[in-house]
Amino acid sequence: MNYDAEKLLTQWGRWVWQGAGVPVYVSPSYALMRDNVEQLYLPAAAITDDEAMMIDRMVAVMGRRDEIMANCVRLYYCTNRTMEQVGKVMQLSRLKVRELLIAGKTYVEACLDMRAAA
Repeated sequence: MNYDAEKLLTQWGRWVWQGAGVPVYVSPSYALMRDNVEQLYLPAAAITDDEAMMIDRMVAVMGRRDEIMANCVRLYYCTNRTMEQVGKVMQLSRLKVRELLIAGKTYVEACLDMRAAA
């Protein structure tokens, strides 16, 4: 399999919020109405649950090695914030956030390469 780390991280960020806030029980009449009315939500994540959980695990392991880098990756990809906004939240400069995001993406690429080699 040939994976693109940037695409997987972007789709993982959507997957994290997919279904958030949805009650466990949905009445049949509500489901009928919901399915026949245009929804104004973000597009569904184009990633399988297995792939998303694989990326989730990689980010979790990244957090054990470098917590700040993992938090930058989570904030950037899961909340659709800009690098400047992530920097304000984390009290870092935009360039430092950019550096951490590049390092995080490279870490995910390395993990994907190791999985492909195994």
